[in-house]
Amino acid sequence: MFGVVKTIDGTADYFNYFQLLLGTAMMVGSYFDRHMGYLKMKDGFLKKNSLRRKTIKLADVIQIQSLPGKIKLLTSDKNLSINTGIIDEESLKDLYCLLGSLEIDSQENPFIGWSQTKS
Repeated sequence: MFGVVKTIDGTADYFNYFQLLLGTAMMVGSYFDRHMGYLKMKDGFLKKNSLRRKTIKLADVIQIQSLPGKIKLLTSDKNLSINTGIIDEESLKDLYCLLGSLEIDSQENPFIGWSQTKS
């Protein structure tokens, strides 16, 4: 916001242009996440569509961490962070069921109870 005001006034410096650039990048990233399909589940893979596209094979997941507002899937060489705040509620339930059905140690899977029911 300040970058826009400074640019209009003609008193902008490099810092203000940098603010404009970062703000624009955040808005484009948010739009991309919401309108291009954030997660795709297909053929045993989970693909996160963002500016930095990531794919993880579900059979390779060894640990799942459930944190406030995010889920982390960990393999031996990769990790995938999922922002649960931008996923609609029905799709989030489907994701919980999918994660609960993964065959990993029950100590490492906080969604194990979701594999039996879908409510």
